[in-house]
Amino acid sequence: MLITDIKRNEGNNIGHVGLALISEMARVCGLDTLVDRLGPGKAPQIKEREIFRTLVGLMCQGKTDFDHVREYYGDDFFATSLGLGRVPSAEILRQRFQRIALETDLDAQLPRCSVELWKKTGMQPELIEMTRDDNKKEHWVRLDIDVSIFDNADTEKEGASATYDKRFGFAPIFAHLGGGWMVNGKLRPGSSHSSCEGTDEFILESLGYAKSMVEANVLVVADSGFDSKERLETLCTQSRTGFIIKHNLRREPVTGWLATAKEHAQKVENFATSREKGRIYRGFVMREIGKKKRKVRQIFEVTEVLSKDGVFMMIPEVRVCVLWTNLEFDADQALKLYRKRGTSEQHHGEFKTEMDMERLPSGKFAVNAAFLRLGMLVYNMLRVASVDLVVARMLGLKKANRRRTKTVMRSMMSICARITRHARKVILHVSCPEPWFKVVSDLFYRLKTA
Repeated sequence: MLITDIKRNEGNNIGHVGLALISEMARVCGLDTLVDRLGPGKAPQIKEREIFRTLVGLMCQGKTDFDHVREYYGDDFFATSLGLGRVPSAEILRQRFQRIALETDLDAQLPRCSVELWKKTGMQPELIEMTRDDNKKEHWVRLDIDVSIFDNADTEKEGASATYDKRFGFAPIFAHLGGGWMVNGKLRPGSSHSSCEGTDEFILESLGYAKSMVEANVLVVADSGFDSKERLETLCTQSRTGFIIKHNLRREPVTGWLATAKEHAQKVENFATSREKGRIYRGFVMREIGKKKRKVRQIFEVTEVLSKDGVFMMIPEVRVCVLWTNLEFDADQALKLYRKRGTSEQHHGEFKTEMDMERLPSGKFAVNAAFLRLGMLVYNMLRVASVDLVVARMLGLKKANRRRTKTVMRSMMSICARITRHARKVILHVSCPEPWFKVVSDLFYRLKTA
């Protein structure tokens, strides 16, 4: 029989079970304690933690404008699941967040909440097994450093300007730990380039966070925008730290690298595709960098195209990829690791589009900077839920190595639930069958005891 009528629910409002999970994560990661400490001396009617819990509740649903809170006025489920005395107005939400962002060091302290969330929830990194030249195996965790453009065209926001790709907006820098965890991030003006002032400090700060989270060695991976001999020398002095950074060839002639490759290649392969034929040279050379003349390995892959579309080329076409590294691994391993940077760029895309974080909500740079870092914390909260979805493979759900943010928001955060009260207890009734209920309840009780 087809549906013939629809009526408004007159009882307890039905909402999303993910809000209750996010509420527990806000407590576990220390966000409540942090913002209450940064709040005003006298207790306001709406506490600082309620302001931030409201924002977190909005962000985890992809709602990144202060005005989105209007949807939840009078919503008992939203308020109760997030531990709110009442849902703040859009004006109070904006004003209170702006005050704390402008008057405190919130921006600098928020990354520590992500570190605490990682530890308290028992998250584990994706380990990389590498084989050294002496056949000794080592385990590493990659830390991808990259810049992502946030398009904020047609705005007059403080710090928004023309970017290197001729868009208008911001150029924040991010650090992702293996598996997609946002270790660190910093909002920067659109005119900022990869190696602008403060980049070295950001990388070292991110390394510090990463090392406090994992016991394995940390492998910094970055593109040619971060190529700097001074930076390489600094990284060489850090304990438990390796790096693979693409060399910026600038004006170096590719023919010079072809000669180097023919002299020093450890591996030469012939290749043939439907269009091209030629040779690929892989190997490494040692270069001196810095004032201390420290020797660092330069891994190269030089492709010599000898024919195209069946036509022999009098002057071969030469393509060059060169990587800096302080690791004693062969060229194939290093090149393969570097080329997995596409996964990091996918995380950027999820953060910008699936969480709708690209268009920042304020005209003030400091407010947007704090908002960005709060969004990163929420992204990591969704990663915690994502891990439980992957574990759910054992329960017969669709197999996957990782769940996209939109999948977590749709499949786990949006499961319907309602609230009842009895004998001074607030009970969450989850409207889903097994095995989904087991996944949700296991995560809920794990957070309760964290």
